[in-house]
Amino acid sequence: MEAPVPTTTRTKKFIAPTLRQALDAMRRELGDDALLLATRSGVDTDGMPFAEVVGMAASRQAFTTTILTDAAGAASPPSRVRGHSPGEPVPLRYYIERGATPSTEQRAIAQLQEDIHRLSAKLTEITHAVAYRYSAILPDPYRQIYEMLRNAGFAEHHAGFLVAHIANGQQPTTTEECIERLRTTLAELLPIEPIFATSVPSIIAFSGPSGSGKTTTLMKVALSLQKVYPEHRITLVATDTERIAANEQLRSLATIVGLNLITARTQSDLAVLPNDGIALVDLPPPSGRSSIQSATLADATVAAGGVVICTLPATTDRDIARSLLQQAATNEQYRIALTKLDEAPQCGHLLPLFWECNVPLSLMTTGTRLPDDLVEPSIDHLMQFLFSAPQNRYHFARGQ
Repeated sequence: MEAPVPTTTRTKKFIAPTLRQALDAMRRELGDDALLLATRSGVDTDGMPFAEVVGMAASRQAFTTTILTDAAGAASPPSRVRGHSPGEPVPLRYYIERGATPSTEQRAIAQLQEDIHRLSAKLTEITHAVAYRYSAILPDPYRQIYEMLRNAGFAEHHAGFLVAHIANGQQPTTTEECIERLRTTLAELLPIEPIFATSVPSIIAFSGPSGSGKTTTLMKVALSLQKVYPEHRITLVATDTERIAANEQLRSLATIVGLNLITARTQSDLAVLPNDGIALVDLPPPSGRSSIQSATLADATVAAGGVVICTLPATTDRDIARSLLQQAATNEQYRIALTKLDEAPQCGHLLPLFWECNVPLSLMTTGTRLPDDLVEPSIDHLMQFLFSAPQNRYHFARGQ
């Protein structure tokens, strides 16, 4: 049989300006394996935020006394089993090597399950603390807005920045009013510039890496312009001589809907495009062997008074997207089409880059239907995509 293991239990409350500071104080005094029993946050009488945690330290004695039996069933002298550190459970291999009784095995397994449960709880706590670091010190409904922004993909500092703008030193109000303030804040920060709001440029080039939705976006724009401006002659211009599939896409579309398709490889070819209509140019990918040709034709488009639409998939990593937007920021005639929103669980990680790089968002594509899934963005579209239920995200109506 095994003698009872004496334990010592101590609980204490810790108060600090932030949850992280309160947790650090608890672990310093009660140990790294202290259990978190409760948390609370609020604002004190001076209007300052605070966080309160209650922790418990339960330390097991360094030695466990175990009574084993020999082969004849007689009791062996008590043996001391030392763990690797105070409070550590007896290793399961000890019982296996010494031929432990079933009851001892059950106790060992139960202890291991308890340790696993404790570690899992700590991991969940740490993960939540990292993702929602400021939640504990924010009063409702600002805490709800912060967590909505984090769930929508906004980085921690961007979510905190937006909540600070919404609060602006005011007392907490309803969640609906905070969402309306968020709408106003995003409208002020996010540069949105529809391409077709007033007049349509005579030449529009589409740039983007392979797989970014560049050619599909061009085809959606072509069909949309054909509906809105039936009096204009729309010409598709293929410049990518490396990728046969892209040219075949354009050729098939031109055949089906009755559009003119020509091939251009140099600046001179673009200079002789007909000026009585709208030319949509499919540029080569801006990388590899075609990077120089792509940059040259993009410059020729701008020189001719046109615009360049860069396709940015919503699934793009933030650092890669930042690099693309910084390049686009060097020319005021560059616009961004945010593509593949139907494939991205969230896009909040990209939106702050638009106001940081000061590059306008001009188009959004939310699916593969031609041309229904092409929209000129608005704050209402973005709010619906960021915070609506998934089944309602993509039912955007043009001009909503």
